[in-house]
Amino acid sequence: MDSLTDVPHYCAQMFLPAELAEEAIQKALHENPENIIYSPDMAVAPAGGVVPESGMGMPGLTQARLGLFVRKMWANGKTLRVRFLAGGSAFVRQKVKQYANVWSQYAHIYFQFVESGPADIRISFVADGSWSYIGTDSTLVSANSATMNYGWFNDNTTDEEFSRTVTHEFGHAIGCIHEQSQPNATIQWNKPVVYEAYRKQGWSKEQVDSNVFFRYNRADVTSTAFDPTSIMEYPIPKEFTTNGFSVGWNTRLDSTDIAFIGRMYPKRPRQAGDPASDLEIGVFNTMSDLSPGATAMDHRTTVSFAKSRTSAPEFVVGLNFLDFDNSHNLRIRSLVEEVHPSQAVLNLQSWDDTIQYASGVSWFAFPADDKDFQHGSVATKDAHTQKTITFEQEYSSVPKVLVFFTALDIDKSANCRVKTYASEVTNQSFQLNIETWSNTKLSEAGVSWIALPADKKGVITGTFSTEDVRPPTEPQPNNQSMVAFSPGFDKPPKLFMALSMLDIDRGTQTRVRLSGSSISGEQMEWHIDSWGDTTLYAAGATYIAIET
Repeated sequence: MDSLTDVPHYCAQMFLPAELAEEAIQKALHENPENIIYSPDMAVAPAGGVVPESGMGMPGLTQARLGLFVRKMWANGKTLRVRFLAGGSAFVRQKVKQYANVWSQYAHIYFQFVESGPADIRISFVADGSWSYIGTDSTLVSANSATMNYGWFNDNTTDEEFSRTVTHEFGHAIGCIHEQSQPNATIQWNKPVVYEAYRKQGWSKEQVDSNVFFRYNRADVTSTAFDPTSIMEYPIPKEFTTNGFSVGWNTRLDSTDIAFIGRMYPKRPRQAGDPASDLEIGVFNTMSDLSPGATAMDHRTTVSFAKSRTSAPEFVVGLNFLDFDNSHNLRIRSLVEEVHPSQAVLNLQSWDDTIQYASGVSWFAFPADDKDFQHGSVATKDAHTQKTITFEQEYSSVPKVLVFFTALDIDKSANCRVKTYASEVTNQSFQLNIETWSNTKLSEAGVSWIALPADKKGVITGTFSTEDVRPPTEPQPNNQSMVAFSPGFDKPPKLFMALSMLDIDRGTQTRVRLSGSSISGEQMEWHIDSWGDTTLYAAGATYIAIET
């Protein structure tokens, strides 16, 4: 692409309006609960926050109401129903089917093209550009409206153009956005030239800003290194940049695309004959609770286990997400009400006048007869608690001990400052500590603990904290760093993450979220984030990584 006259067709990412932000998060988490605990490895769409402008279907950016970014991935292994609306010849429709299915060669996500009835993806052929909604956002689009459009296909379109555009749009449909919008894409744009080139195609300055120049902040999303050969990156003529940087016509998935989508939708689930693993990890967030009986005070859900069991496992939960109003006490209990061989019943409960917007937990299930794992819980109403925990079965050497919060009741009149930790660990016992400081008033704290051999095969544990990267006197909403897994895993592990320390100003809402990204067998990037006007002085967490 050597000429300014050869300006490429450009795709628009369609986003839901800001007023649907909260419902978009609910839909994403209801579809795939892990969307909350795993931060995106590539930049993904916010939960709402972009309102389409008139003309060409191009979106103009506005601030997401919640300021909370989650993945928009569908449930792994899902078959998405796809239906064509009006337009498109038989030849064009067949080409769309052909190149949509490229993703299914590398990911455990599939497409069923149907002639009628409900459809997750609905395709139109209207001459206003090509565009698609992002992942699960399409569930909030009117059932009679398109969620994807192709604006320039005809029977003379080349296979290269079909491959480039269809693969790209279906990438949006399963949760990806434009590669040049991710934080690491530091393209040195020659803006006057780009504005002029697209003005000749009928684009406004605002449309160019939102579709070509817009880049997510590092604070909003996480991402891998910029990949100029990604199918999600559109062509950039060298005249469009001040340093001559250019991107050619990417017509197929590259190795980074294939690796990424394989992590998001693992192609091969565990099968008979695979190495046995009786450990299981999962998450629940109240924002995914769409049941009619759900209330802000009482969120009960049934967790179904993926693994077959002959008896009920041990089942442990820890808080990983809080979003509470500051006008009343912060009150939350994560209750395990029932555990059966195939499922468990959880309840995330608030009480009295507390206003809970959302809360979440990680859960960890392991066989009741696996004596390598021991666990228990402690509840206290004292601001300073130290309790000696004696193991039922003595370990042969000093074990790892993890402690984390399951319940909190903290007065609204002072900042939320509380931490729990293990000390004086021996092969027979340890000290479990729960502390507050300054003028915090603690009415209740619940803590769970898990102990396991330090050399337990297939399990790696550890802790992380905002204090690993900055002092509490320099609060910031988004905090992240890398931790290495030693000795490591053959493939990305599953993660249990739970809060073990909080220091948050109660002058604003209490908002904190734990998540991980860029997860491989060797390492992960942890995240401790707040959003909105929350002042996060410090927070800490514990994690368990297990083989999958």
